[in-house]
Amino acid sequence: MLTANAPIHIERMALNFHHDLPGFKGARNFMIEPLGEANAQVFASLRCLDTVYVQENVPIDNLVLLVMSPGAFWSDYEVRVEDPIVAELELTEPDDAALLVIVHPKEPLANSTVNLYSPIVYNRRTGAADQIVPASTEQEVGWSIRAPFPSE
Repeated sequence: MLTANAPIHIERMALNFHHDLPGFKGARNFMIEPLGEANAQVFASLRCLDTVYVQENVPIDNLVLLVMSPGAFWSDYEVRVEDPIVAELELTEPDDAALLVIVHPKEPLANSTVNLYSPIVYNRRTGAADQIVPASTEQEVGWSIRAPFPSE
């Protein structure tokens, strides 16, 4: 088991999921692109390079998700990555693991929510990735699917 929690500096790279991103059939190959100034890149776009299917096999091209490094706002956020995922993603050292969470954007951005319950974990060296979907409930994990941004 590995615990991942450090905020990361998001860099442009290809991410290749071992399993479809939950809810998006066929979504496995992505490009992560940092957003904002070079020294303050907390957010990124996660652009799917595949044709994705949702709801009764309806195709979607150009799926783009807003993601962020959770450690930037939640310093106590940590995720325990189970051994099968550690092996699958070839995470040999703690610094290999990086976390991203999906942002559900609203106007203004401060009203957005973040999925802290099931983060994306990826290998910073290889780009191997997967979304962790815990078998536990939100209460047991301690993090919510629709967590609000922290107040100033």
